[in-house]
Amino acid sequence: MTRTGPTARCGGNDRNGSAAGTVVLAAVMLYLITYDIADDRRREDVATVLSGYGPRVQLSVFECEVRSRREAAALRGTLRNLIEPAEDQIRIYPLDEAAAHGVVVLGARVIEERQDFWIVS
Repeated sequence: MTRTGPTARCGGNDRNGSAAGTVVLAAVMLYLITYDIADDRRREDVATVLSGYGPRVQLSVFECEVRSRREAAALRGTLRNLIEPAEDQIRIYPLDEAAAHGVVVLGARVIEERQDFWIVS
């Protein structure tokens, strides 16, 4: 059983000038974003956008970190523009600090991202 929570950074200087080796909890909001998209192309576009915000934790589920309410609103707008509302659904669950620290992962399966390869002959 593994517990996960907000991203912690270690080493280097952070934006607040903390010394190397200290652990600083990033000031981010964590969202669990799930989707059911009917069209392959739209589904791939949604996954591509979400992969820029955090890891895929299940086939249609991402844990996304956003740095502000403005960024969260922009992400919602981007996702809204990618889907067909009559056919698709995206659910966005905000996770407060207590919920983020209370996440329990059962099992060790890791979702591997698809890698694109070029075959040149």
